[in-house]
Amino acid sequence: RAFRGDSMAETMSAILREDPPDLSETNKTVSPALERVVRHCLEKNPAERFHSARDLAFAIESLSGSATISGQTATMPTITESSTAVGLSRWLGNGRAGWIVAAVLVVSLLATLGLLYFNRSETSTRSARLSFNPPSELSFNDTQPNAAVISPGGHKIAFTATSADGKTMLYVRNLDSAEAKVLPGSDNALEPFWSPDSRSVAYGSNGKLKRSDIAGGSAQMLCDAARIVGGSWSKDGVIVFAPDYRTTLVQVSAQGGEPKPATPTDDAGINSHRYPYFLPDGRHFLFQRQQKGIWAGSLDSSKITQIVPDDSPFVYAPQGYLVFIRNDALVAQAFDAAKLRLAGDAMPIITGQVNEPGSRRFSVSDNGVLVFQGKWQRDYELVWFDREGKQTGTVDAPAKVFVGQDPQLSPDGKRLVVKRDFNLWVIDLERGTGLRITSTFSQIPVWSPDGSHVAYTGLGGLEMKAANGSGEAEVLISGANFPADWSPDGRFIIYLHRGVKTRMDMWALPMFGEKKEYQLLNSPFDEQTPQLSPDGRWLAYPSDETGNYEIYVKSFSADGKLGADKKRVSTAGGTAPVWRRDGSELFFVAADGQMMASSVKTGGTEFEFAAPKPLFKTRTLSLEGGIYHEYDVSPDGQRFIIGTLIGEPKAPPPTVILNWTADLKK
Repeated sequence: RAFRGDSMAETMSAILREDPPDLSETNKTVSPALERVVRHCLEKNPAERFHSARDLAFAIESLSGSATISGQTATMPTITESSTAVGLSRWLGNGRAGWIVAAVLVVSLLATLGLLYFNRSETSTRSARLSFNPPSELSFNDTQPNAAVISPGGHKIAFTATSADGKTMLYVRNLDSAEAKVLPGSDNALEPFWSPDSRSVAYGSNGKLKRSDIAGGSAQMLCDAARIVGGSWSKDGVIVFAPDYRTTLVQVSAQGGEPKPATPTDDAGINSHRYPYFLPDGRHFLFQRQQKGIWAGSLDSSKITQIVPDDSPFVYAPQGYLVFIRNDALVAQAFDAAKLRLAGDAMPIITGQVNEPGSRRFSVSDNGVLVFQGKWQRDYELVWFDREGKQTGTVDAPAKVFVGQDPQLSPDGKRLVVKRDFNLWVIDLERGTGLRITSTFSQIPVWSPDGSHVAYTGLGGLEMKAANGSGEAEVLISGANFPADWSPDGRFIIYLHRGVKTRMDMWALPMFGEKKEYQLLNSPFDEQTPQLSPDGRWLAYPSDETGNYEIYVKSFSADGKLGADKKRVSTAGGTAPVWRRDGSELFFVAADGQMMASSVKTGGTEFEFAAPKPLFKTRTLSLEGGIYHEYDVSPDGQRFIIGTLIGEPKAPPPTVILNWTADLKK
C-alpha cells in the first residue's frame, strides 16, 4: 500500500500529507517509463497531474506496444476513447502487470479524490470532506431524524437507524468499513454519546440511561432517565445528562447509581438545561440553558456562568474551539477551557445549510474529525383521504417540516387547529382562512367540547386560550405536560406527563373546584395519547406493556376514575386512537402504518368491539414520545385529515470532515 493508516481518517491524512515510495524500491524490474507515469499520477499539486483520464490513457499507450515486467511480456492494447475501459480491464487482468498497474490506478484515484476536494496545492493545511452512508437495508433519516456521532478516537460512528422490522436501534460502524454492528438492548435509542476511550456508548432508551460496550455484551442500565436531552462522559467516569425537557442537569457514575444534581434550579423556575459537554479537566462542563445561551458549570460548585448568549447546541473541540450555530451557520470560536473564556471571532465551518438550534446534530473527535448533519426536514402536507385511501383534498400547500402540524378538528368539524412554526393557527375549513391564536412556543392542541377554547403545551406548561385568539393564555399546570383530550362534559382535561421511573403516564386535571391534578394511570410501561369516547365512559390508549404498542380500552367514571379491567383492541400493534363522533367506531394506526377501524358499542355496561379492519396505508412522520396527533377524523367517520409525507427523503447523508480546523480563517 502506498499510503497506510489504521483508519480511513488516517489513510486520507497520509494521502494528503505524505509522498509514496517509488515503485522501484519494492520491485527493481518495474519499467522506468511506467514509474514516471505513476509518479505523475501521484503529484500533490493538481496542476502537475494528468488533467483527465484520457490523458492518462494516452500516456500508458505511449509506453510502447509491450512492456516487460518481471520477465513476462504483457501486450498492451491500443487505447482509444471508446475502448479505454474494456482495453484496460483486459490488460490489467494479465499477470503481475495487471496487479501493479491496478494498484497504481486505485492509489492515484484515492489521491486525486482526496486532493481535488478543495482544489488546492497546499496539503499541509487541507481538510477533506466525505459522506457517511449507513447500510442500505437500514432506514436512516427517513420518517424521523437520526443521530450520527463520531467517537473521540475518530475511528467509529455511533448512529441510530430503523431496521426492516420497524425497530429503531443503535449501531456502530468504523469509518473505513461498510459493516455496521447493532448494539443489543438499545431499543429506541436517543441522544448517544461516547466514553472518552471510545470503547462504550451511553444513550437514552425506553426511559433509562444505558451504556453499551463496543466489544460486546448486553446493554447496562445505569439509572432512570424519562427522556434524555443530551449527556457527556468525563475522563473520571462521571456522566452528566439532562433526564428530561425542562429539568436541570444531574450526574451519575458511568457504572450506574442514583443520580444527584449537577446544576442548580433556576431562580425564575424555568429549568431547561440540556446538552452538557465536559471540558478537558473532567470537572467543568458546558451546557445549553434554553433561551439564555451556553453556560459553564462544575461538579465541585453550584455556581454557573454564561459563556455566550447564543441559544445553540454546541461541542467543545480539544483543539481549543467552541463549535456552535450562529446565524444558521456552523461556526468555531477559540475558547480557553481553563479560563472559561472565548477569544477572537467566530469562524464559519459549514454555511448554506439550514441548521436545527433545538438539537445537537454535530460532533467532533479528539483528532480533528467532525461529523455534521443539518436540520432534518421532510416534504409534508395535510391531506384529506376517504375510507379507501383516495386523496380528496388538501389543506394549504406542501411544506418542509421536522415535526408534524398536530391537526385537530373542532367538535363540529368546521375548523381545524394546527401547529405552524410552533404557533397555533385555527383554520376555517369552509372559508379557507386562518387565524394565528398564539405567538410563542405552542404545540399539541386539544379542543374544548364546545369549541370555544384550545388547551396546548406552551412555554409555561399546560396552557389554555380562547379559540378566537382573544385574551391572554392561562397557565393551567406548569412543567412538561402534554394535553391529550378534553372530556365531553368539559369537566376533565386528560394529559400526559413523564414519570422519573415510569415513563409516560396519564393524568387528569379537573376543570372545576380546586382544579387539583391527579394521576390516572401510573405503570412501568409507556402510555400514550389517551382518548375518551364521545359518551365519556371509555378511555382508549396505547401502551407498550407487551413489548409493542397496542390499543387498550378502560372504563372512565363520571367522577374521573379509571376502571381496573381493560380490553385490548389491536392485534398487530397500534398507536394514536381516535373515536368516531357518534361512538360507533374506534380508529388507530397499526404498526405497519395501516389505518385501522374497529366497530364498537359503548352504551352497555361492557365495552364491545369487533376485530379491527384495515382501511388504507398511511405515510406519516415517526414521532418519538407518543404525545403528538398526526391525524383526525370527520364527525361522520368518512374522511381523514392526515399529516402526510410527500415524496422520498432528500436529506443529504452526514458530512464527515477530516482535519476540519484546517479551513478556519486564522
